[in-house]
Amino acid sequence: MAPSNHIPFDQTSSSLEAIAAIKSPDRLLITGPEQTPIAFGCDQDWYQSRWQRQAGCGPCTSATILYYLSATRKSLAALFPYPSFNYDTMNVYMHDIWHFVTPGLRGVNDASILVNGICKYAATLGIELEASIFPVPAKPAPREPFQAWFDSIKEALERDIPVAFLNLSRGHLKNLDSWHWVTVTALFLKNNQILAEIADSGERKMIDIMKWYQSSRLGGATVYFWPD
Repeated sequence: MAPSNHIPFDQTSSSLEAIAAIKSPDRLLITGPEQTPIAFGCDQDWYQSRWQRQAGCGPCTSATILYYLSATRKSLAALFPYPSFNYDTMNVYMHDIWHFVTPGLRGVNDASILVNGICKYAATLGIELEASIFPVPAKPAPREPFQAWFDSIKEALERDIPVAFLNLSRGHLKNLDSWHWVTVTALFLKNNQILAEIADSGERKMIDIMKWYQSSRLGGATVYFWPD
């Protein structure tokens, strides 16, 4: 499928107070045929088949995170085995990652599927990755306090590590799909809201993660990776 153009989110609002962020978010800007940015992270709509486009958020998020780790750490450069980074190479790469993070009939609906696939892919390149999983159980099961979940995301971003976020039900959020993986790249405070900047199918946008945590019925998980 031909690349679509996603306008990056504008962070210049004076009401936004930065909390934590990856150091080089512009590395995730993917350029198209005219060398202009068309996406922030990869877009699952770039997959070839209808099923891949429908279920590809997990491998797409994985490809985005693996690329960022390769681009920001010399010891992990082999994770992205292509000489340049643009729409053409990312399109090939996300198809490569599909064979490791492979959706089942219910997609990549458990964090362990994504973790096992990413670690297996890295191992084929002689790289050992460790993973940190923070599960968010479905209601009415008790959840950890929001602060604990928030702190785990903040810790990863402060280490310059993007976070994979599985959202099984979007709760009261209107700008996020349910049963969906996205990449968290920054945290902001706006008045009394805790906002996360995310890469969502090539789009750079903000979501209210406190509202999600409080209102999501099915929960989900967050995951981040670092070299062993």
